[in-house]
Amino acid sequence: MARAPANARARSGPLIPLGRWAGIQVGADGTWLIVFLLVTLSLSQRFAGSHPGWSPVHYWILGIGTSALFFLSIILHEFGHSLTAIRLGVPVRSITLFIFGGVAALGGEPARPRDEFLIALAGPAVSLALGVIFWLVGLGLGQDTLLGETAHWLGVINLTLFAFNLIPGFPLDGGRVLRAALWAKKKSLARATTVAASIGSLVAYGFMAFGVLTALFGGNLFGGLWLAFIGWFLLSAARSSAVQTVAAEVLRRMRVADVMSPSCTTVPPWVSLQEVVEDGVLRRGQRCFMVVRDDAFVGMITLHQIREVPREDWGVTSAQGAMVKVADLVTVEPDTDVFTALRTMDEAGVSQVPVLQGGRMVGALSREHLLGVLRNQMEFHV
Repeated sequence: MARAPANARARSGPLIPLGRWAGIQVGADGTWLIVFLLVTLSLSQRFAGSHPGWSPVHYWILGIGTSALFFLSIILHEFGHSLTAIRLGVPVRSITLFIFGGVAALGGEPARPRDEFLIALAGPAVSLALGVIFWLVGLGLGQDTLLGETAHWLGVINLTLFAFNLIPGFPLDGGRVLRAALWAKKKSLARATTVAASIGSLVAYGFMAFGVLTALFGGNLFGGLWLAFIGWFLLSAARSSAVQTVAAEVLRRMRVADVMSPSCTTVPPWVSLQEVVEDGVLRRGQRCFMVVRDDAFVGMITLHQIREVPREDWGVTSAQGAMVKVADLVTVEPDTDVFTALRTMDEAGVSQVPVLQGGRMVGALSREHLLGVLRNQMEFHV
């Protein structure tokens, strides 16, 4: 299926958690329930039509069971990507089922074209293996049996997933194989992504056009609209991936020292949050405060910490009582590249971090300020 861009901000978590499998968080988006119900209904009607002698209970049990095994196959497809990525040193954040199938959220980009090639092919390889196994089982049991009918359908659908994912439309797996080849040739991940995304956009337009024609003239309104919807999703994903990859290249060339803001406003540990808010936040527009005792940096307060304290307690809560201690802070150094700093912020779930040099705070890096700098860089093609 697809892989989430490495520099995309992580989701807050799947709506339906399915536990940790082999150390990877697996879950489902709320949209997955819609597809699960539609697949179950379609399968039940299929079994009812092909085996009119079976009871309705058999249709529905087989429909639910087959649908569950289908989505298990998708998870295994994503595990093919994920376990290969981990073996090649690329962390994996999660696997999530959603309306179009599944997505593995990687915590970084592959280091080499070869790694991208292997990670991209691992998922379709799993689908191919599952398809062959299920098809052979169905062939052995016969389609006139409950298990044989289930295995036959799962074999066909996994082989279909294998073929579909090898279409060279980025960010499908085939598109990522194409990107790996372009990366090896052009020696630039950004340029390879731009070309692969352009080809992926053409493939997406093809899906949308074919879907519209199918809906209007092919007598299959739902199927045609679904193909058009898939094309729209692929187009959006291709464009988003291209923009994010180019942005990541820009961020890797920049250092924290080049984009950080001056150090936060200094406040003593005994000052109340009420004073911090009234004087620093509301009058001066400050968003972070460095708590200093005897010229030593001991902690930091941001709007997040202030909001965690009930408003009625601001007058009796000191800066020291609300601050995050230095030892608990996520920090970066001035010579860290901005892409790494942003990923550190993303993993920690914070919107700004202090910049420390030799234990002394020399500035602060905020997501809001960084996005403004990046927008300007890309607007002027720097």
